[in-house]
Amino acid sequence: MRKYLCLLPLLLLCLTANAQGSAIAAFNLKQAETLKFGMLALGVWALINILISSIKLTKSSRNKRYFFQMNIYWNIVNMIIAGGSLYFILSVDSSVRSLSETVAFHYWTLKLLYLSIGLDFAFLMLAAYLKERSLSSPKAEQYLGYGQSITLQGLFLLVLDITLAVLLEGRAELLLSLIQN
Repeated sequence: MRKYLCLLPLLLLCLTANAQGSAIAAFNLKQAETLKFGMLALGVWALINILISSIKLTKSSRNKRYFFQMNIYWNIVNMIIAGGSLYFILSVDSSVRSLSETVAFHYWTLKLLYLSIGLDFAFLMLAAYLKERSLSSPKAEQYLGYGQSITLQGLFLLVLDITLAVLLEGRAELLLSLIQN
């Protein structure tokens, strides 16, 4: 009986490790769901923009023509980003990540989102520049249309990226508690 008592701490350690493993798996699955939601939102936004802009492009003129043209170009890139991201999210089993892999992926994702938020502000500044440039350029219609399109797309991406960053940052405390255990 005494020889089995020495196994009790080992059993408790295994149960604790198993509980932490399931908590890590749950964290990873929730993070994957959040990212999947974000990329689906981006993909749907892009698809709707491409469809509407394609129809409107044939019936528009002047700066609206350039607005719809830029929407199509911009959202082709958005579709590629959303599709590639969804492929990655769906093809990788996030529940099998170790704690160190989970921490690394979580903070890599946040860094990528913060970079994207910075780019969104750069897009909005570019849009403001194009609108200002349209006041004194022979390509006024083109600059104005492109500027309006980039403003719309930049604002949507800014809202999406901030939303994803807030959702992921809100889960960082849970990750820190997993690290401390």
